[in-house]
Amino acid sequence: MKKIYLYTIQLVAFFFLFNPNVIAQNDSLNLKKYWHYRERLKYFVMPGMLRGESQIAGIRNRFDYGADDLNFGQHAIYLGYYIGMLATEFKLLNNMNDTAALKTQYELNLALKQYVTYLDKTESIVFNNMKDQFDGFFVRESVPCEFLKNEVREKYFNNGLKPSDKWDYTKSTSFGNLPKGHPGYVVKISECDSIPKVFSQDEAIGLLYGLALVYKCMPDSSEEKYLAREIACNVVNYIRNSSRVYGKTMSMRWNIFRPNGDKLKTKEGGLAWFYAYGFMRAANYFNPEFDNLWKKITRYPQELFFQFGQFFPNPNPDNTTMITTLAVVGDSWRAVIPIIGLAFKMNTTYFGIKAKTKRQDWDTFYTLSWNVLHSKNKKMDDKLQKAFLQLNTAPYEGPYNYGLMNNPKGSGWSSSYRWHHKKNMQRGDALGIGGNYNGLDYMLLHNLYCIVKRAKP
Repeated sequence: MKKIYLYTIQLVAFFFLFNPNVIAQNDSLNLKKYWHYRERLKYFVMPGMLRGESQIAGIRNRFDYGADDLNFGQHAIYLGYYIGMLATEFKLLNNMNDTAALKTQYELNLALKQYVTYLDKTESIVFNNMKDQFDGFFVRESVPCEFLKNEVREKYFNNGLKPSDKWDYTKSTSFGNLPKGHPGYVVKISECDSIPKVFSQDEAIGLLYGLALVYKCMPDSSEEKYLAREIACNVVNYIRNSSRVYGKTMSMRWNIFRPNGDKLKTKEGGLAWFYAYGFMRAANYFNPEFDNLWKKITRYPQELFFQFGQFFPNPNPDNTTMITTLAVVGDSWRAVIPIIGLAFKMNTTYFGIKAKTKRQDWDTFYTLSWNVLHSKNKKMDDKLQKAFLQLNTAPYEGPYNYGLMNNPKGSGWSSSYRWHHKKNMQRGDALGIGGNYNGLDYMLLHNLYCIVKRAKP
């Protein structure tokens, strides 16, 4: 009897939630929420051309840094989300002939040029007496530690806030005079450029994801599309060839070296051989000529390792997101089907993405990303419905994590980037890195949802 009762409630809820009128109403509310998040983003990024501007903080008021900081750790992943959000926003606005698209395009242009000037061309800063090159080598942080020691910037990032608008994480309950999710006052930068760190594979892959959305969504003649292609190809080429350029003469390709000749350790993400096929197929998304760089003797073992990756669950969320993101960008997962003595490759990317990501509720984000990037004419109703529910649960003021007693239970938005974290962190069951988050994970899902929904036949 109890089961029948619960089933009836679920059935009624389903028809209520997916009634076209309710969906249209909630889509409108989620759009309103999106523009609130968009306005809130000013607390995380200041568009501009000077060092540190147009670089986006992932976390504000970080728990373990005193709750009065802007944090730029894992910056290339957040940058990938940021430029991906801008590109998809441009596409939606441009499709409606909204002149606001030009402002979004300008902001995207600034972010891409910030990467080229202050993240890539950094050899002279990281290594003495070296010449800066636009070559795919980039650093993780380049925001000056004194970035907020400037009256204009301090005023910009604290717009509408008073020094007393602070979060006090030492209290177990009501510990601030702001709505939960609202950024608090900041006075410093954490994870700045005092000791620049070299990129790792996960950051390169996160950046490639955002660049792919730029390449897909921006007009063919745009500078942004050209820059996205050049940056992406440089990054993959550096990962592939840095061992030959900066390492020993006979060093194996796909071992990442710094320009000073130091080899990145495996635990630092220095061995890219197992993801080589994924990287090359991702580069082919931007430039089909990359396929000509393959060495047949190594291509097939690398492809074999990469293809096996879609069938085996990996408990490490970082590895899962890395291999899945490469498959999303390159549309590169295949299964070999033997038929009467012949072998045919069947595209299994969509099924591989679902298998790898469903356990952590990431399947909406990655399947919709794949659909947008490759213009797949595939029914996505189930993913759209699930994405619809996920968007509904995001806190209006923005995502945050203030500790187990204060998180928005059940929302799934209690981590710094939802599509990289396990369910327990999404739910706020684990503290993780506490603070206020930039909300790009929500904004990207929202835009992907809108693009796919509107593209439905």
